[in-house]
Amino acid sequence: MKSSVKIKCFIAMLILFIIMLPIFYADASEYSVTQAEEFDYRGPKCDELYIVVITSQEAQMLAFKKGEVDVLGWPGVPPTQAAEIMADPNLHVITTETNEYYPLVFNCRRYPFNITDFRRAIAHMIDRQKIVDVLLLGYGRVASSCIPKAQGIWFNPDVVGYEFNLTKAAQILDRLGFIDTDGDGIRNDPRTGENLPEFTIMIPSYDPIRIRMAQLIGGWAQEAGVIIKAAPTEHGTMIDKIVGQHDFDMCCWTYGWYPPWDDISLLYHSSQDVPWGWNDPGYHNASWDELIDQMLITPDMEELKSLIWTFQEWHMQMIPDFPLFEKLMIDAYRADKTEGWLSMPGEGILNAWSYMNVHAKGQRFGGIIRVPVLKEPKTLSPCKITSGWDTTAIDRIYDTLVRLDLEYNYIPWIAKSWNIESFENNTMVLTFYLNDNVTWHDGEPLTSEDVKFTIEYYRDYQVPTYEPYVSAVYKVETPDDYTVKVYLNTTSVTALYNIGVTLYILPKHLWENVTDPLEYEPEHPIGSGPFKFVEWVKGEYIKLVYNENFFRLPPERKHVSFELSGLKINPTKAYIGELVAITVTVKNPGFSTLTQTISLKVNGEVEDQKTVTLNPGQSLDLTFTVSKSVAGSYNVEIDGLKGSFTVEEKPAPAAFPTETVIGAVILIIVIVAFALYYLKRK
Repeated sequence: MKSSVKIKCFIAMLILFIIMLPIFYADASEYSVTQAEEFDYRGPKCDELYIVVITSQEAQMLAFKKGEVDVLGWPGVPPTQAAEIMADPNLHVITTETNEYYPLVFNCRRYPFNITDFRRAIAHMIDRQKIVDVLLLGYGRVASSCIPKAQGIWFNPDVVGYEFNLTKAAQILDRLGFIDTDGDGIRNDPRTGENLPEFTIMIPSYDPIRIRMAQLIGGWAQEAGVIIKAAPTEHGTMIDKIVGQHDFDMCCWTYGWYPPWDDISLLYHSSQDVPWGWNDPGYHNASWDELIDQMLITPDMEELKSLIWTFQEWHMQMIPDFPLFEKLMIDAYRADKTEGWLSMPGEGILNAWSYMNVHAKGQRFGGIIRVPVLKEPKTLSPCKITSGWDTTAIDRIYDTLVRLDLEYNYIPWIAKSWNIESFENNTMVLTFYLNDNVTWHDGEPLTSEDVKFTIEYYRDYQVPTYEPYVSAVYKVETPDDYTVKVYLNTTSVTALYNIGVTLYILPKHLWENVTDPLEYEPEHPIGSGPFKFVEWVKGEYIKLVYNENFFRLPPERKHVSFELSGLKINPTKAYIGELVAITVTVKNPGFSTLTQTISLKVNGEVEDQKTVTLNPGQSLDLTFTVSKSVAGSYNVEIDGLKGSFTVEEKPAPAAFPTETVIGAVILIIVIVAFALYYLKRK
């Protein structure tokens, strides 16, 4: 028997379970988690967005203070500088909960980290509370699970962890046969009798907190007879070594993103242990795979929660990575230059809605926003995403069928609505009804064919980032240009998220001939998102501009152009070669700074052009000057305003009066002669 579940019922059930509960850090309780402000999910409101590459936190902080960048997002303000930033009236700090944790990831493919008890011994060597107290200054807490506490009902508070206990660590290593047989302070390998090699923790070179953390771990480990060194590494090199080559001992990323089934299915399923897959630890466990598979197909929300809780217990027992700490996000922005930043639980202020809402201070629209990143993205292709740095630009350029609002509720996006049908044979159909006013950046319409192509493309090419979400799709239909029916071999409650929220839609007309998605890199990426790509200057910045045809653009911002009035021509009659001044009043009626080229046409041909930039409400008198070498009547037009002037030949100069002059000369001579004669007679 078929059952049809309308979206309102589905959302109501989902919200009940996934609502994010606000949780405050006890050690930093004086800094409250900022609440989200009202936002209608329309934008973008700025004109240009620069993603600026600044590869050290010190340099980012200096640029922020000097006003060269407008915000400090992840990893945010260092705890040691939070008070200083708060004291500056031009800067504003926002603190938010985090959806992520910092783990010590073990390479379970490599000896001796393939031994579970060896990994447990390492865990007992780490004083996580000291890391929180000394390095985070209380702006954080010890991570007690692979799901952060901020994820509310998904977090299992009963997971049993590993306390800091060097004695217990030594006992475990002794039992495994890793004993210091030669008395040099370094344990020996029971296989070879040689000293254990020096192990390394690979951490991003841009993060002083993790560098110092690795050094602390090395100090504690040395007390237990194991040599561990910090290995600060350029982030791109880390990705190559860990994700591509699986060449590392231990490392420290950030894990635990939302939603939890997304995180778990990518990081811990055996199918993801492939080059450029997401299973960094390389841990294989058939029971885990079975549980994850069930997690992705269950139709019951309570069962999903139970499976996620069970996984957290299994994870801590087998410890492919050891959760170290959760860090409170301390973001800041230039309050003297920008406004409209929005806080989102788990993501801070660098979230999709801030990019849509932020703009220059004092203006409703407009402004150039500069966002620094510690690591330059490796790609602008949705098929090659390997870290959150890549999505900084990709999530602005491309778009999805459904979005999550500031409180993690589903909201219509490219899809204006949807319907979910489930069947007793454990299959389901997701029907998406698309907006008919969405276009690609090159002007082509986005239709159901693009959506069908995207889903099948990700599935057929087994693109690692999306393979877990599309593997259950067995058919896609397009009844019309704006309806998509997705058939799945599952009745999972996560299906709407997996298909609607996760998949970046690709333009079929540009991707259908791309046969190697893991190698292809678009030179000029074309998406349907709120920002359009302009240029990528490697090592410096990525420049984006707002999409003037974006389907969620505020109506008052669409197609705004200058208003022209008061055409004046002086003089209206001129001689050949004389200058004629043509003046028009130009006004910016919009809410943001506009730049526009104004053309002067004379007799239907463009005679001259001038580029004008005006702030909101500003106006000026723009003057063109022309001269003509041929007499005649000339019609003038500037943006529909029309007038005319005439040009005449200069009149020929009058002929010289020769006879008159000669007569006058003779008369003067006669008069002078008569006068002389008269004088002589006297």
